[in-house]
Amino acid sequence: MSKPTYQQSHIDVALTNVSVAYTPGEYIAAKVFPAIPVQKISGKYFIYTKADWLRDEAALRAPGTRGAVGGYGLTSGTYACLEYAFGKKVPDEISDNADSPLAPLTDATRFCTEKVLLRQEVDVAADVFGNSVWSGSATPSVVWSNDTSDPLGDIETAVNSVAGTIFREPNCSVVGRGAWRYLKNHPDIVDRIKYSAGPNSPAVVTVNAIAALAGVDQLLVGTAGKDTGYEGGTSSLSYVWGNHMFVCYCTQRASLLEPSAGYILNYQSRIIERFREEIEHSTFIRAMQQWDSNVVAADAGYLLKSVV
Repeated sequence: MSKPTYQQSHIDVALTNVSVAYTPGEYIAAKVFPAIPVQKISGKYFIYTKADWLRDEAALRAPGTRGAVGGYGLTSGTYACLEYAFGKKVPDEISDNADSPLAPLTDATRFCTEKVLLRQEVDVAADVFGNSVWSGSATPSVVWSNDTSDPLGDIETAVNSVAGTIFREPNCSVVGRGAWRYLKNHPDIVDRIKYSAGPNSPAVVTVNAIAALAGVDQLLVGTAGKDTGYEGGTSSLSYVWGNHMFVCYCTQRASLLEPSAGYILNYQSRIIERFREEIEHSTFIRAMQQWDSNVVAADAGYLLKSVV
């Protein structure tokens, strides 16, 4: 027997170029509802009476007369930004003695940031896919997991509803990952694009291809997930965006005299705080952000609920 043995001549250490962590995935909340800053925690915004602006009232003016005269009504909507925060304590013994590639303070910062980002994703998704939120909403009579369904027809109904209500073509749509897997493989959609793929290429349905078929500028797939189980309990995993699809018109930034399905109103942009707890010989990391996910034009969106 050779001496020393392998076990005697080698001490296991952690790899410095590999570690495993799970994050919720890609966040799309601010792409669905544009994030804009506000100066006060709460406030109001003006809403012009829609019918007053859409009526065809201009008329011929006879000489010596004032001509047609009218006006518009004003109401207001409200917002209230709530503060969300999450923190983690890092004892000095941990940060001073952690082996590479562990970086406890950096890891804690990323950990807390992900918690706040996930909270905003859940908040916006709850508005976008909520019940009785939008002026237009329907559940397909035949769900998209059934090959006899008509997803493009259902989407066209949503697009036409928004366009015929606000007279602007919808420019954004979002579909949950649970529904996307059926949408991209639906035979009607595959059939529509197969000739563009070429005779020797597979018909691969992309996000851009379906956006083009739907007539919207962008289609977002909600892939973020969450665990609704409690710490130490059994995990319960689900997609944040569920099995629904949403079609809307949204501005890309804060805009006057224009409808937009919704905004994320940010009173306080995301900040990371780091402060000492000397008595406990620890550093406390906290991520904070203050916002309101606000539906400002319910007629600028159409929800296709439970499509699978």
